[in-house]
Amino acid sequence: MRRGLGIALVIGGVAAAAVSGAHALTPPIAGAVASPVPVPAPFPAGSRVRVLAGYSPSGGSGLHADTDACCKANDHYALDLVYDDQPNAGLGLPIVAPFAGEVVRAGWATSGWANYGLRVILRHDLGDGHLYHTLHAHLNAIDPAVVEGGNVAAGQVLGELGQSCQGALSCGSFSTPHLHWAMHRDSTVGGSGTGGSFGGNAVVPEPMSGYEDLVQGLIMEIGEAMCGDGVCSGGEDSGSCPQDCPSCGTIPPEGRTIEETDLCFAQSGSPQYWYDANVGSAGACLWTHAVDAAQADDSGRWDFVFEQAGSALVEAYIEPGFAGSMQAKYVVTHAAGVSDVVIDQASASGWTELGTFDFDQGGGQSVRLDDNTGEPFSDMRVLAFDAIRVSPLGGGPGTTSGDDATSGGGLDESGGDPSAADGTLGDGTVGDGIGSDDGITSDGGLSGIFPGAGGSDSEGCACRSAPAGSTGRWWWLLSVAFLRRRRRR
Repeated sequence: MRRGLGIALVIGGVAAAAVSGAHALTPPIAGAVASPVPVPAPFPAGSRVRVLAGYSPSGGSGLHADTDACCKANDHYALDLVYDDQPNAGLGLPIVAPFAGEVVRAGWATSGWANYGLRVILRHDLGDGHLYHTLHAHLNAIDPAVVEGGNVAAGQVLGELGQSCQGALSCGSFSTPHLHWAMHRDSTVGGSGTGGSFGGNAVVPEPMSGYEDLVQGLIMEIGEAMCGDGVCSGGEDSGSCPQDCPSCGTIPPEGRTIEETDLCFAQSGSPQYWYDANVGSAGACLWTHAVDAAQADDSGRWDFVFEQAGSALVEAYIEPGFAGSMQAKYVVTHAAGVSDVVIDQASASGWTELGTFDFDQGGGQSVRLDDNTGEPFSDMRVLAFDAIRVSPLGGGPGTTSGDDATSGGGLDESGGDPSAADGTLGDGTVGDGIGSDDGITSDGGLSGIFPGAGGSDSEGCACRSAPAGSTGRWWWLLSVAFLRRRRRR
C-alpha cells in the first residue's frame, strides 16, 4: 500500500517532505538493513509498475533469499518488476537509474552469475558512510552511454526491460519478461566470470517512489520527482534542484585544490578496505592496499568542472614517507582523451606533477586512481588518496607546447588488459556457481541453484547465484595490523 512519507509542509506553493534517518517502512529482518534515503523506482516517471515477485522466498520467487551471507547475493528484499499496462510486460521499454552512481558492471553476466543475463550494477554513495550497489538484471539491451567505469545520473536510461539469461535474450527459466532488481549495502562486486554483487547486507528499498509493503501484485504509479525530498531523481540536477542534487564546485581560472573530503571526490569500493590517516595536504588522507587483481576493489576519482577551457598543470599530493606503492596509476581524462600516468608514491614527496593537459570547459574530466596497481597484496603496499591540485595556464585546447596534447610527470602508458582473475574469493572456498548437479562445484565451492525451464512465473525469476570466487617507511606495521581485514588473493 502507499502511505505518507512523513509530515509535508506547503509554503508558498512548494511542498517539502520531512526526511530523516533510515526510511524502510517494512522492518528489516535479521541481517538486513533499511535504506538511508527514499528509493526511486527504476522506471521513468509516468510508468505503471507491477510487482511480479516481492520480498522473501514466499513472496513470489524462491530465490529472493538471504540477508547477510558472506558469499552469496543477499536478495531477500529483491524485486521482480514489470510494466503493468504494456504488452508483453513492457519488453523493450526503458529501465532507469534510481540514483546517480558509478557503473561497475554493464554487460553479460557469466559463469555463476549467468542467469542474470544482460545486467547493469551501479555503485552509490547515499551519504551515510556506506556504499550501496543496485542490480538491474535480465535486460533486453544496455544503453550505449552506460559503460563500466563511467557515471550515470539519477533517472538516466540504463537499458530495456527484457528476458535475458544464460547468454541469450530469451530465457527458458522464466516466461514473463521482467526486471530483477536488488539493493545491497557494503557488498563486493566480483566472484566468478564477469562477477556479481555478493556479501554485505540486503536492503529494504522503501519507500519506493512513495510505496511500502512491496508485495506480489502491488501496482505502483510512478509520479514526477519532487524537489526537496532528499533524492536526486527524475531528471533533477544541481541547477534545477540544488538541495537534492548538490554538486562539486568549479575550477576557476586561478585554479583549485580538490581534497579527498570534497564533493568533487568520489570514493568507491568495499568500505572494509578503506582506512583514514592523520597525515596529508590538509592533515588527513585516505589509503588502501595496492593489489594485483584484474578488477579494482577500491577507487578514487577527482572530478573536474572547468569554468574555462585551456591547459592546466595537474599535481597529486603524496605525504613524504607514507605511501608504499611504486606503481600508482593516475588515469587523467582530458580534452584529448585519456592518459595513464604512473607515479612511484614510495619515493614521492609533497606535490607531484602528473602533467599538463588540455581541458574543455565544463565537466566530464577527472583523475582516477584504482587499487589494482599490479603489486601483490602480500607486499602490503600502502596506496594513498589525497588532494589533487589543478593550476590553469591559460589559452584554449591545443595550446600546450610540444608534439603531444599531454606532458606527463610520470610514465605515460598505453596499458593493456590485465590477465583474467581466477574467480576465487578469500581462501578459494567459494566455487564458480551454477552448473553442478549436486550443488558443489568441481573446486569444492558452493554453486548457485535455479529452477529449470518451464518454471512458474508465480515464482518470479530464477536468477540468484553464488559467486566464485613494501609499504611506507613508517606505516608498514599498521598495514600488517589490517592484513586479516583484506581479501586474500
